[in-house]
Amino acid sequence: MDEERIREEFNKRSKNVTRDDLKKVVESSDELLAKVKSSSLLSRQLAKIKFLLMMLKDYWNGEYREFPWGIIASIVVVLIYILSPIDLIPDFIPGAGYIDDVGLLGFVWKFISYDVEKYCQWKRRK
Repeated sequence: MDEERIREEFNKRSKNVTRDDLKKVVESSDELLAKVKSSSLLSRQLAKIKFLLMMLKDYWNGEYREFPWGIIASIVVVLIYILSPIDLIPDFIPGAGYIDDVGLLGFVWKFISYDVEKYCQWKRRK
């Protein structure tokens, strides 16, 4: 999965994220975690995905509002992408179906790393 293709997909999807999309991800967190746990490739990313869900829930509940909307949209995009079986490489393809999901997750994680650190500092103080 080349980085340019991942970046294009990410940019296309992140422009249209709404509060309803955020709500969908928060409400679908159990389904998302079940899907992640069922894949040997995605399950290696379980800690990151749980962390992203925690960030979204704190934002959704109004506990932490320091994220710019672009950061929230980025997290929503990657989690909806992982949840969806229809993406660049369909999830049902054995061995390869989750490579794009992991690639997008890595791209977003790198993109939001500064805000992740600020959030971690806030969580430690809390």
